[in-house]
Amino acid sequence: MASIDSADHRAGKKMITVSAPAKINLVFQVAELANDGYHPVNSLYLELDLRDRLRLVPTVENQAVGISVSSATLPARHVNAVPTDQNNLVYLVAEKMFSAQGVKLAGFDILIDKKIPVAGGMAGGSADAAAMLVGCNHYLNQVHGKKLLSNEELIELAKQFGSDVPFSLLGGLAIGTNRGEKLRQLEPFGFACHFVIAISHEGLSTPQVFARFDEIGQSSPFSDLAIPLTDIQQLASMMGNDLEPAAITLLPSISNTIDVLKLSGALKAMVTGSGPTVIGLFDDADLAKKAAETLAELGLIGIPALPSYLGTRLES
Repeated sequence: MASIDSADHRAGKKMITVSAPAKINLVFQVAELANDGYHPVNSLYLELDLRDRLRLVPTVENQAVGISVSSATLPARHVNAVPTDQNNLVYLVAEKMFSAQGVKLAGFDILIDKKIPVAGGMAGGSADAAAMLVGCNHYLNQVHGKKLLSNEELIELAKQFGSDVPFSLLGGLAIGTNRGEKLRQLEPFGFACHFVIAISHEGLSTPQVFARFDEIGQSSPFSDLAIPLTDIQQLASMMGNDLEPAAITLLPSISNTIDVLKLSGALKAMVTGSGPTVIGLFDDADLAKKAAETLAELGLIGIPALPSYLGTRLES
């Protein structure tokens, strides 16, 4: 989360642009429901170079905050599924941060450019929340003279808005435990790997997937995810998702997508997070590109992607 001032101006104030990454679960081990109503998890998170962009655009002083959403790459259902009112998590983040500083929430609009699938198990909403934390932090500093919060303070705030938001802030490669918010950062992979993100035409509700997981009762013991990985074959062997059977029972077409990626040369193809997005791991960029083209020929959306290690950041 570098501190880089935006060079854009509007209405005499700086427009602040922040980007935040997509998350995939290379490993997602889920325990039975605990007494607190949550499932303990043991996950290996990876950031991808697929990023949502959020802009805070100054408007007239005291004008109410508006939210708009657009996407040049995702189907319309993804844009239409994002709230543009006070139910959007980005608004709740802004409300919390401005209230804590004793500043009225007004005077700018929020523009969200979506690249991360909505209701796809890739933490797109959490990415936007992370972007808003960073954006508000700098807006309050630049426009209202408030002290910048440290990364550590932002991470503590992030935990209040969802288990995936802390990782969306930090990005990279990390082990997530408890509800997923307790993070242990790992060194980047020392080998090349390529992913294809297969986006479903339908979404899945995370609570619905976990409820089906409880009905099926297929959890696996937690393993040590900190073992250094030396090559892509070792990574492929490690990958797995306890929620995959539940997601497939709710949306059987997921199985077909997995098969297409495997037949296209994926070393591993599986559901990420609560689904329905499917990821394919490839050891060759051309194979990954051809797999994405095959998905397109079948009327599906496949997006090639690479590991990334930037986290949420301001953009110049």
